Amino acid sequence: MERPDRIKIVKIRQVCIVVKDVRKTAAAFWNILGIGPWQIFPFGSPVVANFMVHGKITYVPCRGAVAECEPMELELLQDVDGRSVYSEWVEEHGESLHHMKFITDDLDVDKSDRYLERLGFPNIQYGYFGAGQVTHLSYHDARKALKCIWETSTRSGGKPYGAGEYPNDPKTISPARVKLNSISEVGIVVKNAAQTAQNYWDIMGIGPWEIRDWASHEFWDRTCRGKPAWGLERTARTSIGEMELELVQPVEGDSVYQNWLDARGESIQHLKFPCNDIDATSQVLTEMGFMSLQSGHFGDPAKKEGGFNIFDVPPLHCIVKLEQKPKVLPVKLSATVPPRK
Repeated sequence: MERPDRIKIVKIRQVCIVVKDVRKTAAAFWNILGIGPWQIFPFGSPVVANFMVHGKITYVPCRGAVAECEPMELELLQDVDGRSVYSEWVEEHGESLHHMKFITDDLDVDKSDRYLERLGFPNIQYGYFGAGQVTHLSYHDARKALKCIWETSTRSGGKPYGAGEYPNDPKTISPARVKLNSISEVGIVVKNAAQTAQNYWDIMGIGPWEIRDWASHEFWDRTCRGKPAWGLERTARTSIGEMELELVQPVEGDSVYQNWLDARGESIQHLKFPCNDIDATSQVLTEMGFMSLQSGHFGDPAKKEGGFNIFDVPPLHCIVKLEQKPKVLPVKLSATVPPRK
């Protein structure tokens, strides 16, 4: 039976990258992947009333930017002065993916706060903003069980308060050689995919999850950092609205996921961008000087059934996963959470 106090998550509306320079990073997304236009806006103090960091009212002017990457929004945030969870993150982890915004069915942030606090997910930042101060947000540290920081908010879209556009001229066309304006997945690297999926199901009711084991023999040319490599990963995947959430567990062998786990621990690692031609799109990013961290093709190469390529793109401060999805996944289910009857 569903718990009566449980919040109901209906979508992942936003994923955020914490950076040192919002405008510079927005320009990089515009020029490299064609993502934009961007709405750049003042945030933090004094726009956000009662801006609370770790439970204390704090004066921290910030800057943000958002762009639509259907079916979700990509956000960039930086501290301009002072110290919030953004500058804390940059100091500890560098410029990188920081949190996801989950939308509840009733957009009741106070109810979500109470529920998440009862679960042991502390509120690390909170405030009201916008005209009439009717919009508010809350961040909760859910890394222990769910391996990420959660944001809940009454803002589910639209132009942020006080925003200006980048580029300034709305008629400007992006010079990007590839246009990847859709994010289909947020990927989290974990130590135990099945257990973390179970946590999402038990604690938040998010699921069901499909678990698969991906070994090198499922691809005809798996590489790691440009060299042939053998490896095995276990993934757990679910859909939340139109978005996919993937948990990736490195099991053995060489992989970008094990490298990430060793260096960064369990955390959000990548954003997946679907593409129609994995080889052509990968070639463009390679020619631009970006490194392939891991890649492979699905099925018979002669049939061009698709594949994936994971790139390190430093100006974007995130790992970019390209995928040309096959019509049928080559790997069968090994388990589900909860178990199918």
